[in-house]
Amino acid sequence: MANLLEKVYSSNPWFEQAQFIEDDLHLRDLSESKYVFLNREFLDYKFRDGVYIATGPRQIGKTTHLKLLIKQKISTANRTNFLYFNCDLLETKADVVDLVETYLQNFPSKKRVFVMLDEVTSVKDSILGIKYLIDKGIKKNITYILTGSSTIEIKKTGEYLPGRRGNGIDFHFAPVSFKDFVKIQYADVDFEMSAKEGLEKYYARIKNKMPLAKELDSYFFCGGIPRIVNEYLKKKEIGLENLSLYRDWIVSEIAKNGKRENVSKQILARILMSLTSDVSYNSFASDAGLGSHNTVYEYLNFLEDAFMVSQIYNYDYNQKKINFRKNKKIYFNDSFLFFLLDWWLNGKTPAIKSILEDPILKSRIAENLTFLHLRRVFGEVYFNKDSEEVDFICGESAFESKFQNKIAKDDYKGLLKFGGQKFVITKNIFDTRGEVRLLPLELFLLTTRINFME
Repeated sequence: MANLLEKVYSSNPWFEQAQFIEDDLHLRDLSESKYVFLNREFLDYKFRDGVYIATGPRQIGKTTHLKLLIKQKISTANRTNFLYFNCDLLETKADVVDLVETYLQNFPSKKRVFVMLDEVTSVKDSILGIKYLIDKGIKKNITYILTGSSTIEIKKTGEYLPGRRGNGIDFHFAPVSFKDFVKIQYADVDFEMSAKEGLEKYYARIKNKMPLAKELDSYFFCGGIPRIVNEYLKKKEIGLENLSLYRDWIVSEIAKNGKRENVSKQILARILMSLTSDVSYNSFASDAGLGSHNTVYEYLNFLEDAFMVSQIYNYDYNQKKINFRKNKKIYFNDSFLFFLLDWWLNGKTPAIKSILEDPILKSRIAENLTFLHLRRVFGEVYFNKDSEEVDFICGESAFESKFQNKIAKDDYKGLLKFGGQKFVITKNIFDTRGEVRLLPLELFLLTTRINFME
């Protein structure tokens, strides 16, 4: 217990003096960042008894937000009521139990305490440890906040904690949207569209206030990971230090989940090649030089659980249902990952000119960004491919991504058989052609569902 107690003190220097939270490394890094992206939903939430879960890829800001929450709430009188611990230092679910019990025994309080277990998914079956604590009655006046960079363990919460989460809810930390990317740079611009304004006037107003197309090019390249955004906006490049940091994150996730690095690299290389194309697990296995489609299935699910990629499935028009057996499409969860992997796997130094000089690459990333925005707006996203392809289907709406200077009817003929609302996401064309609405990507990424479906 003595060694564990030493680790508790080491991880929580504010136990000695509340003002020591100001010296926290994550908060100092944040104070040195010119552009700060905060999850206000998380920071402003009124936490009560329960198990709260925050998910998202590593280096997305989960730890920083835990420290910000402590900074908001801490005082001299309650400084030991906030336990923060990085579970990478623990090995078993029993260690999780010992940690919490050691903390509560040594720092008893009649007021609310926050037990913040960072990267709890790095400990196998850690959720069972939380279940044990709650079943033992260790839950009154306690807010458990668990973070994870993988959904593999987090998915077990419903299975292991039925009826045990109290008031707990889930938070997800995702890469910064294009709208937040431009809002933080142009604080004097009102990016909200009024009901009276309409899309066309809104688009003209925003373009008049800022170089929208140029900012979209930047977002294509740097994506929405706050650390990368800050470096790019400051230096107009992504340096070796950050490239190495995120490569090491991927390598670490591969190792921790018992996967082979060489197989993971083959899978990731194949995703780079097939981005925006539909693929079968069998063809994927063959093209990647892997023996079995089962290996592809296993590794793609791992990459999805680690928030690196997303798979979308084929929607069958005739049967009005999802066909999980047909080909899938795979997208990256942030455009920066494309350039990171191209550097790691192919040795290509990331440079924004690669986008500016390659319209095919730009078109593929545009489709990836369209998918990410649709998922943010609708939640569920599918595609259809029979005789013709429809890039995305979201409920009663269908979308085609065509990032090009001219759009002909043949470019979206797959949409015409769809019975609901139809949209083409374009490079710079704003138009209505019959039942089909054409929207520039730079506008579409600023909109909500209500905006573009009015």
